[in-house]
Amino acid sequence: MTRPRTFFKGFLIGLSVFILLNILASALFSNCGLPALFGLGACADAISRAGFPFVFLEQGGFAYHSDFNPPLFFLDLLLGLGFAVMTGLLFSKFREQK
Repeated sequence: MTRPRTFFKGFLIGLSVFILLNILASALFSNCGLPALFGLGACADAISRAGFPFVFLEQGGFAYHSDFNPPLFFLDLLLGLGFAVMTGLLFSKFREQK
C-alpha cells in the first residue's frame, strides 16, 4: 500500500475518533444528553453543551441563553485536525516498518 493511502486511512481514523469523542462529550456534558443538543429533548432545563476538549457552545436553560465562543471553536477544530494528521503520520510510519 502506498504511503499517501496509508496516511489518508490514518487521518480518517484520527478524525473519526475525534468526532466521536466530541459527540460523546456532548452527550455527557448536556443535561438531557444528545436529544437536548439536537433540540429533541423534553427536559425542563435542557442545557446543551458542545465541544471537546473545549466547550465552545452552551445553550438552553429556564432563562434561555446561548453562548458560542468562536476562538474555542477554531482551537477545537485545529486540535482535531492536528490529532488526525498525527494519527495519519503514525499510521503510515508503522505500516512502512512492516
